[in-house]
Formats: sequence, structure tokens, C-alpha cells
Amino acid sequence: MTAPEMFTVLVQRTPYLLGGYGYNLLIAALAMVVGTVAGCMAGMARHSRHRLFRMSGRLFSSVCRNVPSFVLMFYVAFVLPVEFQWGDTLLRVPLWVKATLALVIPVIGFASDQSLAYLRQRQQGKPDTGAVFLVGWIQYFLIVLMASSTASVIGADEVVGRANRVIAIDNSPEFLLLVYGYVCLWFLLTGQAISRGIQVLQRLAYRRS
Repeated sequence: MTAPEMFTVLVQRTPYLLGGYGYNLLIAALAMVVGTVAGCMAGMARHSRHRLFRMSGRLFSSVCRNVPSFVLMFYVAFVLPVEFQWGDTLLRVPLWVKATLALVIPVIGFASDQSLAYLRQRQQGKPDTGAVFLVGWIQYFLIVLMASSTASVIGADEVVGRANRVIAIDNSPEFLLLVYGYVCLWFLLTGQAISRGIQVLQRLAYRRS
């Protein structure tokens, strides 16, 4: 294809690619929400006065923190069933759900550490502990969003997988660089927008203090 034809195809396929990017945002958001809830519970256990709770929370957090999510994604994809019976209904498990479950694990380790630090700082009477937690949480969301692109290796229907299908229209190196560069730009713009939001939150917190 000529350069104008490549750009024309890219424009035509943009809604298709955006649909895949929506899955990346969904995977990252769900992983952060579920992982934060579980991680905060682990952090509270580590902050408990009971030794058993502290030891259990520490062990659980350590395991979640040190498991590589990329390897875990393959494990979850092959171990979890493709479908299961719910009463009289046969339910399929989408691959993006499996990718989300794999990314939940490192989020638990992160949220456990962050919530433990929050509880200790709050106990010491330090100001703006909530703002610090929120900023760290948003920054980690960006990391998880970038990691969600690895879901294509297990066949999840997200933006990288869809980009590969678009590239298959014309397997030239130029078209490959164009499509990947276009998709990469979305991640960069999302990161830039979120970074701006973090700066606004930090300024607001500074003014209140």
C-alpha cells in the first residue's frame, strides 16, 4: 500500500481499535478496583494488633507482590475453564476476564503496602495521607494500563490484538510501525492526561495544607 492508502485504512479502522482500547481501560480499572479492595484488607491485617493477622497479611502481600503478572496471565488462561455450568445456563469466561484476574494479583501487593503506609502515617498524625495514597494509586493505574497490553498474548480482544489484525491487511514494516505508533500514542496521551490530573490534585492538596 502507498502512504495515503495506509492512512486511509488506519482512519477507517480507528473505531475498531478504539473498541479494543476500551477493553484495556476496562481491564485496568477492574484490576485496580478488585485488587485495591483485597489489598487494603491485607494492609489492615498487617496493621492489626493480632500477630496471626499480621503474619497472614504479610505472607499474602509478599506472594502477590512477587508473582510476575505476565507468567500468571498464561497460568490463569490455561487453568481457568473456558466455560462453566450455572444452573441450566452455560457461561463462557472471556479472555479479558482472565487477564484482569492475572493483573489483580500485583495490585493486591501494591495496595497492601500503600494502605499499610497510610494507616501508619495517619496514626502518626501526618497530614495529606489520603492525597499521597490517591496519587500513588493513580500512578499504579497507569502501570497496570500499560501491562494490560500483554493480554494479547493469551488472545484477549484488546487494542494490541486488534492492531495485529489491522497490520495483517498489509504486512509491510511501514504499516506495522504506523499502526503500533498510532496505538502507542493513545497510551501516551492517556498517561499525560492522568499525570496532569495528578499535578492538579497535588496543587489542591498543597493549598489546603
